[in-house]
Amino acid sequence: MPVSQVSAPLIRHLPLPLRRVIRGVLNYFDRLTVWAAILRDVKGVARQDRRSLLLSALVSPMTAWGDFNGWRNPVLLHDVDVEVPALGRFRVHQRTDELYLVLPTRETAVYAAARALLQPGDTVVDAGANIGAFSVAAGRLVGPAGRLISIEMMPQTAKRLSDNLALNDVTAEIIETALASKSGLTVSAALDPARAGQATLVLAHTLSRSQTVTVSTRTLDEVLIDVGDIALIKIDIEGAELDAFAGGAATLARTRAIIFEQLEGAVELSTALTRSGFTVSRLDHSNYLARRSSR
Repeated sequence: MPVSQVSAPLIRHLPLPLRRVIRGVLNYFDRLTVWAAILRDVKGVARQDRRSLLLSALVSPMTAWGDFNGWRNPVLLHDVDVEVPALGRFRVHQRTDELYLVLPTRETAVYAAARALLQPGDTVVDAGANIGAFSVAAGRLVGPAGRLISIEMMPQTAKRLSDNLALNDVTAEIIETALASKSGLTVSAALDPARAGQATLVLAHTLSRSQTVTVSTRTLDEVLIDVGDIALIKIDIEGAELDAFAGGAATLARTRAIIFEQLEGAVELSTALTRSGFTVSRLDHSNYLARRSSR
């Protein structure tokens, strides 16, 4: 967990100007320490890739500077091919959040839960699959006898997802759609080009800069109509999870476990899943696990 999150309760009662200064310093420190994890856990495939990673790390004190009250992803200066021993091989692009997304320490508890829940031959759904870090891990866990369904609404991101799955010889059914309570709607998704992992239907106000992309909606029940029992759904669709599950009653009834993201202080999604027969527990700062109580 970032130092800024650990320290938040300790500085909560300080005067506001002092809190801002301390948070800014801690945020800057977090941005630099992420690079230590990257250099430890991520390897460039070719010599040029390794040079690009090292150069990006060396200039990180400058690229991490500014806007100290918000999050900033590690800035990669060039596109690189990387090998992540704990996950797989990925093509990550310059000045995006993709390098951070493939960092295995980013969601340690999520990957540990997946390893505990998934067996060879299982069916797993990755909703909001992004460039495929979790899809690659899950696909390897369920193996060739299993079934992986990766859902991603952004066209360019879905293409990068497909490329990364191919790099790892992982077979998946990639479905390019936005999940919602109703199918057949045309909606606008907000996207910050530097933070494609946070493309959203409902949280555009959280993006510092954004452009819009028109996408079509489908329900979970429609997308997964031919899928039998589901061992795990992992869903991270930037605030639209509750609406997605509103269109997935039949899917939830045959799902054993769900890993989902929930914003601090929000309880609506946990409450809805509890009413649907799940027991909810916390995995880390923002991720939760719901397991079907009757199974």
